[in-house]
Amino acid sequence: MATQTRWPGGARTVLCVTVHVDGPSEEAGRGLNALGIHSRGRYAIRRGVRRYLDMFDRLGIPATFFVCGQDVETWPELYRDIHRAGHELAAHGYQHEGWDLGDAEPALLEKTHRIIADTVGEAPVGWCSPSGRKSRLTLPTLRRLGYRYDASEKDDDLPYLLPEEAGQPDFAILPNNVVSLDDHPMYAIGRALASEVLETWIQELEAIEAGDGYVQLIIHPEANGGSGVPARAAAVEAFLRHAQARPGIAALRMKTLAEHCLAAPDAWRNPRQ
Repeated sequence: MATQTRWPGGARTVLCVTVHVDGPSEEAGRGLNALGIHSRGRYAIRRGVRRYLDMFDRLGIPATFFVCGQDVETWPELYRDIHRAGHELAAHGYQHEGWDLGDAEPALLEKTHRIIADTVGEAPVGWCSPSGRKSRLTLPTLRRLGYRYDASEKDDDLPYLLPEEAGQPDFAILPNNVVSLDDHPMYAIGRALASEVLETWIQELEAIEAGDGYVQLIIHPEANGGSGVPARAAAVEAFLRHAQARPGIAALRMKTLAEHCLAAPDAWRNPRQ
């Protein structure tokens, strides 16, 4: 499938902006009091998310927000505002669980699913592991709940569909790149400057444009390891404006991309054939 005909509307490159809202539920999941040094998740709720809603409105960009069930439960109006603005809410754990859930996993997936659906009136169809961990129970539970895609894998530069299973609907994998298109490791581990992150993102975008044409940008609207604060948010906006000025780029919600792939299963089960 030629790159120029692979994407919706004949776009040469698709850009999926994903916002991972790791609010105070992450600290709660680790048994921490979300105050003082541990209040960076509260920054996302109090300021970071609103900053990005304003930005996306200015730029006309649809985004996907991966959200934790406990945060939605605690601040429902914020998440209704995200939904009312036309953005996608997808699931990201109940307390951003970074540990093995064992047999408790299906119940937690169901709990977060129910909270999001009840809060905004629309059930999520996408999920991304909050820790990168998955078990033998994860995908069967998600598929039973009606999910259509998982954004946790890091094993390709293109989306793909899982192998066919009797009695199961098709299911999309939308891989992510946490090496150079995820702000958190660049700030929290690499200690990069906002200008360095912007330069890296632009280099990655332009290399991807010349190749497979699939960009999933991951941003965290928190303080400390994310892009919630003004200078880092300004770097995100500069990148998005740069992308919008490039010819042939389409900004899509993740579920829109998943629907596009699921509509042509023969092409996306093995997209490099």
